[in-house]
Amino acid sequence: MQSTIHFPKLRFGNKYIDIFPYWISFLVLGFLFGLVGAFIVLRDGLQVTGLSNRVPWGLWISIDLSSISLGGSAFAFGVIVYLLRLKRFEIVGKLAVLLGFLGYSTAGMVLLFDLGQPLRFWHPIVYWQAHSLLWEITMCVILYLTVLVAELIPIIVELPFFESHPWHEKYPIVKTIVDFAKMVAHWLHKAGPVLAIIGLSLSLLHQASLGATYSVLYGRGVWFNQSAPTQFVFSAMSGGTALLFFLSTFVFRVMRPGLVKDDVLYDVARIAGGLTLLLTYLRVWDWAVTNYYSFDRNISLQTQALNAIAPYSMGFWLGQALLPVIAGSLLISAKSVKNFRYLMAASVIPVFAAILTRWNYNFAGLIAHSTYDPYTPVIRLNSYTPTWVEFAVATLVISYWLLTFSVAARYLPFQSKHEEH
Repeated sequence: MQSTIHFPKLRFGNKYIDIFPYWISFLVLGFLFGLVGAFIVLRDGLQVTGLSNRVPWGLWISIDLSSISLGGSAFAFGVIVYLLRLKRFEIVGKLAVLLGFLGYSTAGMVLLFDLGQPLRFWHPIVYWQAHSLLWEITMCVILYLTVLVAELIPIIVELPFFESHPWHEKYPIVKTIVDFAKMVAHWLHKAGPVLAIIGLSLSLLHQASLGATYSVLYGRGVWFNQSAPTQFVFSAMSGGTALLFFLSTFVFRVMRPGLVKDDVLYDVARIAGGLTLLLTYLRVWDWAVTNYYSFDRNISLQTQALNAIAPYSMGFWLGQALLPVIAGSLLISAKSVKNFRYLMAASVIPVFAAILTRWNYNFAGLIAHSTYDPYTPVIRLNSYTPTWVEFAVATLVISYWLLTFSVAARYLPFQSKHEEH
């Protein structure tokens, strides 16, 4: 039996108002504003942005990296549900698949504008560059997005429309399409373990390769970091699982109370806390290896230059070390805390830390650019300011993410009507 969905409402005097229509209207306005910027980019090219040859990656690629990281719960919970067979996480795992799809589809939208030649988006599929990390990342993202669509179809087919609707009898073509969709969903559900293994493999490959894209560049100083691939994998798992807990608490305690037991949500919080503490240990140990146990003049000069124009080091110690330790400790003790407000507040920190990690990785080696002379390195500071067109496109993709999630959270059942599931 499907659980009753409670829609969030605000109280004004003696009246309770459903905020969903107003929220959707706000997001639609943001989407329309973003379409204006998207049109200008597609018409005029990247010259309307603040990007340059010295800073070719900016706001868009940072959003791309962040959205991919926040979809990291999909492959983690695919393993938990289908390979470890912990069925109590199955409903939460469906939400994780949705977040993974939103993260990767958002990244695809951003890249469509960031490429500069959007009509050539299909080139990596046809023209293989097997020695390129970016090509490997592109192929993994395309294939993994396909896997996420395959995992999302059985969830969509659980909608009441596919069970019974007057259109089934009125329009035979609709009945035929619905039966075909249910058959496909049935086979895809049976293939869940296989899809989980494929998704895990593709995710580990491209998440690690994202870190390796920076870490192989020896001449870039702060980018040369041999543990970056591992850190990118764990930051995706940490930030993605923390976001999953935050949204699961809203969807399964506010909108669908009783559908998921509190103990399951506590376990999701504990997983997020453990991953956050592990990631923080890796981050601090990496700092010690780079700055304490060894000394690289190039890195030291870049760090000084970055600290001169922004709180670079403070951002690391506060946003990627101290606060994640506090949040991770609180989340891993979820069953003792038993306060979802505190736990939700703590879960925001790993999400912020994952975003901050990727933003720092992207901009550090571009803003503080080092020469390639290993004996007398010179640091040149570059500047970058996003234009309103870049912010418009950013508004477009963020509005898409929020709009799709809002509709899915309100209408998707997240619960199977069939015992064999």
